[in-house]
Amino acid sequence: MKEQLDLLLQYLYGVWHRRRWIIITAWVICPLGWVAVTFMPNQYTSDARVYADTKTILQPLLRGIAIDNDPSQELRLMVKTLLSRKNLETIARYTDADVKTETQDEYEDLLENLKKKIKINSAGKENLFKISYSGGDPKYVKDVVQAALDVFVENAVGQKKDDTEQANEFIESQLADYEKRLIMAEANLAEFKRANAGYMPGSEGGYFNMAELKRNLETTRLELKEARSRLASARDQLNREIVELRRQGKNNRTEYDDRIDILQARLDALLFRFTEKHPDVRETRRQIEELQILKRGAIAVGGNVNNDSVVLQEMKLIVSEMENQVASLVVREEGLVSKIVFIEDKLSNLPAVEAELTHMMRNYDVTKSQYNLLLSRRESAMISQNIGASSDQISFRIIDPPLLPREPSGPMRPLFLTVVLILALGAGVFLAFMVSQIWPVVISPMQLFKHTKVPVFGVVSATEISGLKQVKRKQLKRYVVLCGLLLVTFIGFMVINTSPSIHEMILEAKEAL
Repeated sequence: MKEQLDLLLQYLYGVWHRRRWIIITAWVICPLGWVAVTFMPNQYTSDARVYADTKTILQPLLRGIAIDNDPSQELRLMVKTLLSRKNLETIARYTDADVKTETQDEYEDLLENLKKKIKINSAGKENLFKISYSGGDPKYVKDVVQAALDVFVENAVGQKKDDTEQANEFIESQLADYEKRLIMAEANLAEFKRANAGYMPGSEGGYFNMAELKRNLETTRLELKEARSRLASARDQLNREIVELRRQGKNNRTEYDDRIDILQARLDALLFRFTEKHPDVRETRRQIEELQILKRGAIAVGGNVNNDSVVLQEMKLIVSEMENQVASLVVREEGLVSKIVFIEDKLSNLPAVEAELTHMMRNYDVTKSQYNLLLSRRESAMISQNIGASSDQISFRIIDPPLLPREPSGPMRPLFLTVVLILALGAGVFLAFMVSQIWPVVISPMQLFKHTKVPVFGVVSATEISGLKQVKRKQLKRYVVLCGLLLVTFIGFMVINTSPSIHEMILEAKEAL
């Protein structure tokens, strides 16, 4: 623990000894960062609050006749789809922002910006929503919020329909759907009975031929095993015969041997007079190599001829017959296996067929009962259609319309200024630490002994006469003064960025330059 504490003190002293790097780094980073924060563009925010009333009179009147429409659910869906591409394009068109884009990429960036910055949230009370948008142009910000509010309201107004007609249309569509289901269920039931007639209990087929098929399969597999063994033996014998005939063919003399001998004698005579690089020597060697290639080809052809001998042909015929026999037995085995699987599947599927038939009959009965119920409800809906009353499912009340923002809402410059200061000081401490590690300073006799392995018998302290203490005090004073100036500069930037009038004057001066 003491060693760790000594090491920590050593690191701290090293950083303090190199503290000038902290103030240098801070003075390099802080002014640049603070100026950048000061000249960050202003952000303006506009918002609007709207209340949606989802209570209607016709809902209880049509209860039990048609499926109740839930306006609250439709409202939630409208909130989620407000930022759909179609609505974003409408907002861009309402604000004339689309005409300012020149390329498709700029248009896509515009829609993406609207999607990211338009916010619609619950304002605390049920069905009370807040629509907000932030940007650099106050008028554009206000126009975007107004356009989003208009689109939000128009989506509900555009969906205005007569409740009775909705109920009637719903029942008619459900009737058509259930009629299709009923026809399909009847067709599926008939098709199922026809397709599974052979699988029904009591149908022909069963265990009466299963044992015979298994015996035939066992016999066929035994014959197939024997046939494959004979085929492998015959192939081995055929290969040995071919190898033997080719070996004998290698001792045959071809028509190219005499020419090769003549050229070889000529080559010997040329080499007696010339070197290997002589053109005649090279040409003679090339001719010898070509004749040797032709000789090897003739020997290979001779081996194939030998393969066509009577004995070899008979052996090939035997192998071919055995291969055909093996293929025939494989086909017979596959046929027997498929028959056995079919019969076993047929027997094992009887409970499944009965269960599926019961399930289909139950679905058919349910579909038919629902169809008859909808027929009766259609008559009730015809009565409610004569009411002729209609109303909006959702009505809106604008609580707070969007206003033109007069003061910027961001960015949070005081926070950013503080972050820049902290990051600069942190970077300075890190740099001072790294410098202290590269050029370490000995601060204790124990540390000196650890590095040099030389015993330390005493320590001489600095005195006023030596002047070292006076130098250190001057360095400390300069460090404190620079830190104070940095703090004063920080406070000055903080005052500028928290005073809208001063900050506006600076921005105007920058634009004038």
